[in-house]
Amino acid sequence: MDNTENSAVEYTLSAGRANLIALFLIIPILALTLLPFSLIWDFELAKAGYKILLRYFWVILLGGVVVHESLHGIGWAIFAKSGFRSIRFGIIWKYITPYCHCKDPLKVKHYMVGGALPLVAMGIIPSIVALMVGNGFLICFGILFIWAAGGDIIMLHMMNRLPLNTIVADHPDKLGFYIVNEHNN
Repeated sequence: MDNTENSAVEYTLSAGRANLIALFLIIPILALTLLPFSLIWDFELAKAGYKILLRYFWVILLGGVVVHESLHGIGWAIFAKSGFRSIRFGIIWKYITPYCHCKDPLKVKHYMVGGALPLVAMGIIPSIVALMVGNGFLICFGILFIWAAGGDIIMLHMMNRLPLNTIVADHPDKLGFYIVNEHNN
């Protein structure tokens, strides 16, 4: 946390640091997804699903990035004063990190909805379905997109202790946000 010149509190991480932390998230992600899948079904199903994922990896990854960032945009635009006009997409080329940025300040609870949408829709739900039906491809897809939401998981953790009605502004250059106005729940 840093204080900015106008005394707003800044909660940020560089993209490089966020990517490093997200890299290590694979361990708990695998423990929460692949381990139960292998115990309930069979690790061989996961291996077969992994082979399918690898065969179409670039299509799945590139399409998934577009869907992931679009889900952020949709989630935040619903609550943003200027709607979709406040949403910007881009890539931090130094870290090959795509992003979605909301220019309008949002309440923490609304920011968290948009922040969690890709994690839930592309990672958690496919993983749960995979656990229920024994689909090896879906468990691998879910793992990939939970991991791809590593920055989102970090952001949600950073906001976790803030009152839900606190107004925050998305940081334009870093993973993080500014507290614009503190409100109690």
